Amino acid sequence: MQTSPSLRPQHGFAALGCVCLAFSVYHVLTEGEGLGTLLESLLVAGLSVIVLYTAWEVPNRPASTRGRWRAFSLAVAVSVSFTLLAFAVWVTWRIEGDSGEFVFLLTFAASLGAAVGSRSALYAVESTERLRQARELTKLLRINQRVMRHNIRNELAIALGYLENIESGGSDVDVAESTRVIRTHLERLVETTDRARRIVTIWEDDTPVELDLQTLVREEVEAVEAEYPDAEIDVDAPEPCRVIAHPALALALREAVENAVEHNPPKTPVSVSLRAEGETVVVEITDQGSGIPAADIEAIHLPEETSLSHGAGLGLWLIYWTVEMSDGAVDFEDNDPSGSVVRLTLPRAPAALSVSSLASVFAG
Repeated sequence: MQTSPSLRPQHGFAALGCVCLAFSVYHVLTEGEGLGTLLESLLVAGLSVIVLYTAWEVPNRPASTRGRWRAFSLAVAVSVSFTLLAFAVWVTWRIEGDSGEFVFLLTFAASLGAAVGSRSALYAVESTERLRQARELTKLLRINQRVMRHNIRNELAIALGYLENIESGGSDVDVAESTRVIRTHLERLVETTDRARRIVTIWEDDTPVELDLQTLVREEVEAVEAEYPDAEIDVDAPEPCRVIAHPALALALREAVENAVEHNPPKTPVSVSLRAEGETVVVEITDQGSGIPAADIEAIHLPEETSLSHGAGLGLWLIYWTVEMSDGAVDFEDNDPSGSVVRLTLPRAPAALSVSSLASVFAG
């Protein structure tokens, strides 16, 4: 859903609640005096309060921005449906000779639909997103488990083979070289287990947090430079950019930068840039290596794991799912003339994460 940079889902819910409240005021002003009219107006006003409370609550609900807009659209659809149903009832009464209270019937139905729709749609969207996340994370952990089993078996088998050569004590055994190979494969095993640990952290806490992306990018680049002293990383992050993201975003950033460094030619800089674009913040990690295999990228979008959709792409999975759980998007593109561009698009943090009063719902 395309919106202006200052328009947020809570504004839509607030507008819907104000329309319902206006119905209540209109009913008092046009239907004359009397206790019955007052009670009818209070009934509509009470329903409008439910919608306004939803607007106040929306920013802190565990749903993505897209999901919140979808919930608002559903709330409007339910309100319109209730109004049309009320109109059909009034037409039936009219045919039977009883005109009834046309205005109150429609305003009450519209307000009831808005209240029921706003609450139920929000819960439905949250449940749907939670179910999708659970399925995707289950798939991710299954892939992680298979990779762990596969890599542990292979790396240990190679290391044990070289250890047996050393133990045999043959004259043609190069102990130094064998030790180097053993160390290399054991380090790969440590790297695999460390990546598995990173993936498991996605389960530990999925509550979005507000982060200064400029600081986070610089910290993760410094960590990668400490691990790869020969790496050259150019950082372009001129201004602070606060985002709302999954707590594991730091792990995803490090994974993306590490992957670029590992596949980049020697003495060739990796580029990391940060810029704000309206309601989003974009991070781009660019290298000039051999590029990301298409099979690894396609495996991320497959509905189920297959025997060919795991391995080197596990790190890409970590990046992809962390950003997806941050209500963002990941793009993997080819760099010109060679290499890859990993683009992370994340939602920019609003001026205030929570809404403390009804007036602040309308604040940009």
